[in-house]
Amino acid sequence: MAIPLVLDTDPGVDDFFCFAVVCAFRDVFDLKAVTAMGGNNTTAVTSKNAQRILNLFHRDVPVSYGADSYLTEPFGEPVVSAHGHNGLGEVEIPDPGIPLDPLRAWDKIHAEAEKNEGLQLLTVAPLTNVAMALIRYPDLKQKIAGITMMGGSQLVGNVTPYGEANATHDVFAMEKVLESGIMTTMIGLDITSQCTISLNEFDAMSEHLNPEVRSIMRQLIAFRHGEAMHDAVSAAAMVDPGFLKFRNAKARIEMASALSYGRIWLEDSEAETGFRYAYEVDVPAYKQIFAKMISSLEEKL
Repeated sequence: MAIPLVLDTDPGVDDFFCFAVVCAFRDVFDLKAVTAMGGNNTTAVTSKNAQRILNLFHRDVPVSYGADSYLTEPFGEPVVSAHGHNGLGEVEIPDPGIPLDPLRAWDKIHAEAEKNEGLQLLTVAPLTNVAMALIRYPDLKQKIAGITMMGGSQLVGNVTPYGEANATHDVFAMEKVLESGIMTTMIGLDITSQCTISLNEFDAMSEHLNPEVRSIMRQLIAFRHGEAMHDAVSAAAMVDPGFLKFRNAKARIEMASALSYGRIWLEDSEAETGFRYAYEVDVPAYKQIFAKMISSLEEKL
């Protein structure tokens, strides 16, 4: 049975490939809604980008507008170096011109949890929308079956020495999620960074892909100069977690130390803790999942 899913995102070049995985594996994911927020760009831009990507992949899924700032701080400037001025690496994807869902992101998450037993969240953005949902709806933590997040890191950060962007940009939102008791799986930056797909590898596996989609993917991979598409790895972890090894842990986020701000501190545990993190990745196995995603899209587009 497919997983009822809400995707919380801020598209985003690597978010595009996360959408690709979720849209390709329809036997795994029953995508109920997408909730968008800013960070990579403004929420107005990222929410429309989400609609553009869904339309490209022929998915009629509602998109809800999320937070316009972090819980306690405004967004920074758009991350042009990583995502371009338009959030999609300067690649133009047609706008379907449809309205956003009338519910805001936090209300949409709660509404979908009310309707869909076993609902899971896939979060590839700062956790502001999810934290807002938990704050507004205290019963939500009993209704979410699990959270899989691209966020945090064991070893190295990308916005502070140890702080990964999705964790560090809104540490209070991350704290709220970690304290919720919802079963959470962390796919950290140290893991996702290993999962690169080069242009040559992509070309070899995508010869029969829809030409428009293939061209867009090629441009996005080239824009990132071969860097891993981090968010896609977290989606792949829900498709087939066997390419990763996990440990249970108690987790907290560093909020006091300037040097370690945003770091996820992990205390390994033999017992179930409601939190686990990926500590090892089989990169060739990940690439096989990525190739299966391409093959599935060839059939659907």
